[in-house]
Amino acid sequence: MAALAERDSLNQRVRDVLLFDNYGQRLTEKQRLACEMILMRDFSLAEAAEALGVSRQGVHDLVARAREHMEEYEASFGLAALRRRLEAMERELEENKSRLPEDFYINFKKLLEG
Repeated sequence: MAALAERDSLNQRVRDVLLFDNYGQRLTEKQRLACEMILMRDFSLAEAAEALGVSRQGVHDLVARAREHMEEYEASFGLAALRRRLEAMERELEENKSRLPEDFYINFKKLLEG
């Protein structure tokens, strides 16, 4: 049971980072800084609170509101889901490279790389 909770926590952290990569620029400056400290730089709530000049609860609230906003943006724009689909397509392309005509592989790879 603990392993499942750990995996869920890790999956949530990966999702948060992916959402932050896509939508972090849409957050308020304080939300962005709090997320950067907590999600990207692994600050504790106390460390982030001190750096931002707010309470630990304040940091928690900033990150919680930022997550809500980023989930709303994802529901509207779907950039994280699109990125996952493109990565899956690229993996599939690489796994089947030897079975595909070379020109198709090269052209499709270019399309995926944008």
